[in-house]
Amino acid sequence: MQPSIDRRSFIAMAAAVAIPLPQGNRLSFDVFRNGSKVGEQHLRFIDAGDMLTVDNHVELKVGLLAIPLFRYTAHIVEHWRDEQFVSATSAINDNGTPYQLFVERQSSGVVIQGNRTPRYVAPANALPLTYWNKAMLRGPMINMQTGHTDTPRIAKLGWFKLPALPSGTVTAEQYKLTGPIRLSVYYDQKNIWSSLAFDHKGHITYKPVRG
Repeated sequence: MQPSIDRRSFIAMAAAVAIPLPQGNRLSFDVFRNGSKVGEQHLRFIDAGDMLTVDNHVELKVGLLAIPLFRYTAHIVEHWRDEQFVSATSAINDNGTPYQLFVERQSSGVVIQGNRTPRYVAPANALPLTYWNKAMLRGPMINMQTGHTDTPRIAKLGWFKLPALPSGTVTAEQYKLTGPIRLSVYYDQKNIWSSLAFDHKGHITYKPVRG
């Protein structure tokens, strides 16, 4: 049976984890489906004193020979102030279906609304499910496409050496999410997002691009 993270562990983790900024204020991943590269994800962190903007781009394409079968693009922008989440927007094209989402922290909680999501108020500790910030594991996670807010079960499965690109490895700890969200996300010793794995129309894996 997998060990789960209890509330006391989350509180301890919350006290220990500040916003993790990667070297050079950038993160890049190559995305693979069943072992073949299908896209990339790039994040840029704009640090302006007490304000942090995270600019996040995803582009995926699955094809057969020269024929594209599936395309997915996403542009998500998050704003943080004094290490507290302020707001986020997303513009996503899921194989021809557009999604737009607007998320903002207000006094009543986190307000979520979009072109396919009626306005509602999520708990004040809800954070975008964008993986780069380990703090998202502490509370409800906001799907930046659907607007759904879910709280999965989480298990720590230990440390692993994962392949990096163009060569080498990264040592990262695996967190396995089950329930309404099913995936594995990995963070290195500095709490920098290092990999992602899940099943969706095949097995999807993220390999970090270094250098």
